[in-house]
Amino acid sequence: MPEARVITASTITCPVCGAAKTEVMPMDACQYFYDCTSCGTLLRPKPGDCCVFCSYGSVPCPPIQASNGRLLCCQSEEGSATTEIRHGVQRPAWSAVTQPAARDALLARNRARAGFSEKWNIALAASQDLAWRTVLELFGTFGRVPNVTEICRSVGWSPEQVHTHLAELQVHDLLGIDRATGAIVYAYPFTSQVTEHRVRLHGRTLYALCAIDALGVGGMFRTDVTITSSCRLCATPIEIATTQAGRAVSCARPTEAVVWYDLAYDQAAATSCCASIGFFCSDDHLQQWVASRIPSRAGFRLTLDEAMEVGRSIFEPVLAAIGSTD
Repeated sequence: MPEARVITASTITCPVCGAAKTEVMPMDACQYFYDCTSCGTLLRPKPGDCCVFCSYGSVPCPPIQASNGRLLCCQSEEGSATTEIRHGVQRPAWSAVTQPAARDALLARNRARAGFSEKWNIALAASQDLAWRTVLELFGTFGRVPNVTEICRSVGWSPEQVHTHLAELQVHDLLGIDRATGAIVYAYPFTSQVTEHRVRLHGRTLYALCAIDALGVGGMFRTDVTITSSCRLCATPIEIATTQAGRAVSCARPTEAVVWYDLAYDQAAATSCCASIGFFCSDDHLQQWVASRIPSRAGFRLTLDEAMEVGRSIFEPVLAAIGSTD
């Protein structure tokens, strides 16, 4: 029986404005993003689909056609970098990403950080996920790191159970534990140590591990926050306020502030890239700082809006309820 011919043209229909346009599909790659030529909406695949053509096109993509509808196609790079951390909740949340620089930075971290995806891109067991969310929720409630007794009281576990799950989360680089005391030192995006990145949340001041972590706090807790930090080069104060329940920057001083997103990774983000991910008062000061680094750094210069999208995509899913969509 002759092999079915693969169709390369598909008419993609925008679910927002209804505009339709016929496009030529890539033969061996999944197209994750598509800009509607009529209303400008950035389309992404529906949950479970590999590309925009399988979600909104008249014909599924060539790899799906060739595999008779089975999801054995090439998969997009975004898809391979995404994990369903609990049912219906994906991380990173690509729905938060609209700017090319934010997308490029997220994909580059996956390529550059050896061992990173093996730690973060997994689905936790239900008990581990509960421990993770509980630690962060208590961190936000108390304005400080929670202790084992407080975690036990919150979830009804024994201290041994809590210690077991915290150790499991540390293996996945979701938090860090003091070896001597067994106490939590940090749980991304928060740390018990004083840093230059201060986040005002629910009337309390917490410290974030890096600039991206600070920008992700508001979206994670679905509330507006204020962030105070300083330029990594000259120590000029930097102040940022959010809007839209922590999902966007409403104002910043200085307005020219930017972020360096570092790609280094060795065992734990807190002890490798976080120390270099910071705010700068201007492009000029960022470039001076990068030029002075020995050894040289690999990373991305991001505007505050771009950095906010990176922070949201990483942290917004963390406390999202089961069944939430990307």
